[in-house]
Amino acid sequence: MNAYVSLREKIKGVVVVMVTPFKENYEIDEDALRKLTRFLVESGIKEGKGVLVPAGSTGECPMLTEEERRYIFKVIKEEAGNAVPILGGCNHTDTRAVIKLVQYAEEAGLDGVMISPTYYWKPNEEMILNHFRAIAKATNMGIMVYNNWFASQLDIPVETMVKLVNEIPNVIALKDNTPYITKMAQMVQAVGDKISVIDGAGEPQEPYAALIGTRGFVTGEACVIPQTCLSIYNAEVDKDYEKAKNILKKAAPLLDFFFSGSHGAEYIIRIKALMDLIGLKGGIPRLPLLPATESIRKEAKKLIENYPLPEKWNKK
Repeated sequence: MNAYVSLREKIKGVVVVMVTPFKENYEIDEDALRKLTRFLVESGIKEGKGVLVPAGSTGECPMLTEEERRYIFKVIKEEAGNAVPILGGCNHTDTRAVIKLVQYAEEAGLDGVMISPTYYWKPNEEMILNHFRAIAKATNMGIMVYNNWFASQLDIPVETMVKLVNEIPNVIALKDNTPYITKMAQMVQAVGDKISVIDGAGEPQEPYAALIGTRGFVTGEACVIPQTCLSIYNAEVDKDYEKAKNILKKAAPLLDFFFSGSHGAEYIIRIKALMDLIGLKGGIPRLPLLPATESIRKEAKKLIENYPLPEKWNKK
């Protein structure tokens, strides 16, 4: 089994896009970052069941410098060791900057990287192919392609993804954020036998995405409820989709809280507020995002106090 096939087989389960905890002065809180990493691993996010993805969108990557991402990669790898695969978020609209970030991920000993198409200008197929060709030429690291249509303004077409997979051996996985589950089914059918296709939209599309052949789901909510997310995935592995739906139903009030908000990044603010409540120190977001309001914190506290499923912080 070559290295790419080996990594592809590890990319499954609960793929946790980690938040980046900040102190009140907006600096990275290393102790909180280490504590979050330990919490996830100790909750069961380990090889075969999950993956860690630091410095992605949920990690506020647009507000992180290249050196900060390098630092984050190093800290999380030190804390997690080899317990769980780690894919470093290397999103940038400058291909050269992505290559530098990939080199930092390799230097830190990460297992692979997650990379989106370029953004700011809506890319066409030629731009996407050129972006990933140049990156693959500069590294041997395995790549999870990130279909982040909300940033790139393009939902990667199935035909383009087929070309990427067939042309670039480094491409071993896809975080598919398409809002159309019918398109996701077409993607799984087209490339699912060659790469690991992960449901990038997370819990709202489960267990339906699992039914069409995805190998796991992406979640920032697992920074608070990792055991719940693992129980959903385990039920899907057992093909007990009714059980998965029942778990999702019980978690629905908290999940609805995460997904509601006045703008697309508010889920980050809400995750951080809940982390503070369970002792993980999510901290504040970076500007232009603002910390959770008092009303959001009150709602979060009530949801935590009444959460019906077992997690390390509620001892159920």
